[in-house]
Amino acid sequence: MTLDKQKLQKLLWAESASYRADCADWKRNTEALQEFLGEKTVEEVALELLAENESLRKDADRYRWLQKGRSNDIEVVEWIGPHYAGMVGEDLDVLIDAAMGKAVQP
Repeated sequence: MTLDKQKLQKLLWAESASYRADCADWKRNTEALQEFLGEKTVEEVALELLAENESLRKDADRYRWLQKGRSNDIEVVEWIGPHYAGMVGEDLDVLIDAAMGKAVQP
């Protein structure tokens, strides 16, 4: 799901604040939020975001496990001629960031 989370956050805070204050802006904020969400309800978007967050958390946990070198069976290596170097920790982060940066280049 692709969603401008910063804009959603601002709309939700405005909605919540105006509702609590029983403010005249509540209707305007509600309409802006509904327009932003389109056909979806706040509940549907919240559930989708929770599912996305769980998926991202699992990916992050996998990477952290690999990054910390906690397995004797799996490791990230870089072959240099007849030798290889195991990569863990910050070294792995730097190499992945560099490789991802090259992949984005036009």
